[in-house]
Amino acid sequence: MNNPEISLSFRTIATAQCIATTLAAALWITGSFIGGFGGQIAAIGAAESGLLLVVSLIVLILFSPNKKRPVATLATLWSATSFIRFLAALGASTLLYYAAQFGLRPLLFSFLITAVFLLVAETKALAKSLSEMNSPIKE
Repeated sequence: MNNPEISLSFRTIATAQCIATTLAAALWITGSFIGGFGGQIAAIGAAESGLLLVVSLIVLILFSPNKKRPVATLATLWSATSFIRFLAALGASTLLYYAAQFGLRPLLFSFLITAVFLLVAETKALAKSLSEMNSPIKE
């Protein structure tokens, strides 16, 4: 039996990542000002979201989603890539904490919000790609 192969759209995943991090940053900035925390807390959250976007795009480029792979291999590699991206983002956030002397709580919470938004957006993009593969071809 031949294993079906699939490739993912780099553009779709990268767009989902950009939208997710932008929404997370906008939510953080809005919440910071509404909650009366000020501009510094808003800037911390925006910097964290930007950092997560950069790390996510670098890992996406290294993953090269346009390459055709067997479906089972693709799912396993994507899970491993997500784990590696999460660790790389935590490491970069730690460097941001020490280099910029940002507060730990705002960094942690903005990291979590952005990570959840990224997870949801990527899951939707991947589910769409996989469902398109499963749908019958129209002639």
